[in-house]
Amino acid sequence: MTTSSPIRSAPALLIAWRQQNRGALPMATAALLELSDLVPMYRVDGETALTEAATAAHLASDLAERLRRLASAYGEWDLFEPAPYFDLLPAQAAQIVRIVERVSTVHVTFFADLLLPSFQTLASALISVRLTEQGLDVTNALRQQELANRWQNLLTVLDGARRRLANDAGYLAANGANEERNRWRAAWEQTAPASSLPDMLIPFERVPTLTLSIDFPLPANRQPGRLRRLRRVRERNRRAAAVHRRTKA
Repeated sequence: MTTSSPIRSAPALLIAWRQQNRGALPMATAALLELSDLVPMYRVDGETALTEAATAAHLASDLAERLRRLASAYGEWDLFEPAPYFDLLPAQAAQIVRIVERVSTVHVTFFADLLLPSFQTLASALISVRLTEQGLDVTNALRQQELANRWQNLLTVLDGARRRLANDAGYLAANGANEERNRWRAAWEQTAPASSLPDMLIPFERVPTLTLSIDFPLPANRQPGRLRRLRRVRERNRRAAAVHRRTKA
């Protein structure tokens, strides 16, 4: 992964910050949302880190349950549309939800970090930072400290939310944190950090995220070659039964 991939989680945002010596983060790569346009379910109270963590945990729990129900609802659609299912506008769903149909399974990722005011303010601040090959001036140095403060606030929110979800079985079943970190691990390992970063970054394995993900079987009528495989199985069973009858005769 590189910063040309959509930045939709805290691990991705940290790598974008780490790689900023390659140039400013392109606006198109950061999924900035107009949070006020979201339906009330998705509006996280960002007045303080404490209230944001509490409302984010409640939202993540609700989203995990909606993802669980998706396994049975998916097959009821001729072509599944994430926007109406998740009560999002199409443009919002394109940013927040990723659906991958495989040969016999469906993989769904919901980038819940995008719904956090602390994430959005950090992403917006990161986009505005411009570094030069000659180094940082005083203004940029102050901006780096601002980024560090906002990053610490995001960590506080995410850690607080995850503590509240520690015993939530539904959330734990849909917890996609390891998967999301693994998606970005190569980018983390291949790029040296910008020299301007404050000495406060945590190990990548400990970077929290509320990203959710689930897998469930692709409905049989949607699986490529499913009917053909079923016919082959039936034909093999028919021939095996015929051979069995002949050997007993």
